Amino acid sequence: MSTSTHRHRPRKPAQDRPRGSRSGRRRTAASARPAARAATARRSVPHQLITVAALVAAAAITAAVLLPAMRHGRPPTQPAPPATAVVATIDGQPIPVREFALYLGQERAATFTHFRQKFGTSDGPHFWTTPHDGQTPASYLRERALADVTRATVELNLAHQDGLVADSGYGSFLHNWERENARRRNAVAAHQVIYGPVQYTESNYFTYVLNNLAAALRDRLTDTRAITTPDSALRSYFTAHRGDFPHQSFASAHEEVRQAYVLDRYRALIERLAGSAHVRMYHSVFDAVPVT
Repeated sequence: MSTSTHRHRPRKPAQDRPRGSRSGRRRTAASARPAARAATARRSVPHQLITVAALVAAAAITAAVLLPAMRHGRPPTQPAPPATAVVATIDGQPIPVREFALYLGQERAATFTHFRQKFGTSDGPHFWTTPHDGQTPASYLRERALADVTRATVELNLAHQDGLVADSGYGSFLHNWERENARRRNAVAAHQVIYGPVQYTESNYFTYVLNNLAAALRDRLTDTRAITTPDSALRSYFTAHRGDFPHQSFASAHEEVRQAYVLDRYRALIERLAGSAHVRMYHSVFDAVPVT
């Protein structure tokens, strides 16, 4: 803020002023004013027009960018978060974008099927961002992936508690994946026999590790009697799922029934733990993870 000081000169007495000078100045000033106003108007009008034109152009550009996105029910494109950004924490375990992306890939086909069967949609440039009953396929896919990663994290944490894995974090998994692929490369170079692929993809190895851990965890839970298999429970299961054991008696199908029953109880346990897991979302990351 600035201030200015004006100095006022003493006014001369009327007799000291030249006669006619006052009216002359008035006529000169009066005649000058219209010209000054016209010049000012001529100077200001172009500036006003330029300002208005600039605002109109800016509005047109904004509309060109935003309206197509709004028309298809999506916000303007957001930059993809880095692979190490945390999507959520589940019971304190951070879930990076890189891990979450695996579950997105696993649920993509099921999402296509769901929206095709329920809404008759087909693949296209706006498939993921067009809402149906208030939900886009992209948000539906992310929710399914979040449910999957929650169950898997619960399993990994439980395996860690039972001593089956040293570290349940995704960083540890990546280290083990790279080490396993290096072992396989060295074995092939040395002409040794290996089982399975020469190199695991990240997704395939993750599925392989989780399946093996789940089997080991089921065995551990039955050994510690966290899951019990009384004969009465197995008989009830056999009766309720008779169609799964055609042309078999309970005695002949006993081991199959036991395995199926344990798997059923195990899944119920994981679902219960996943339902009570503490999930903290980071929506700025979660909503920006690409689904295609």
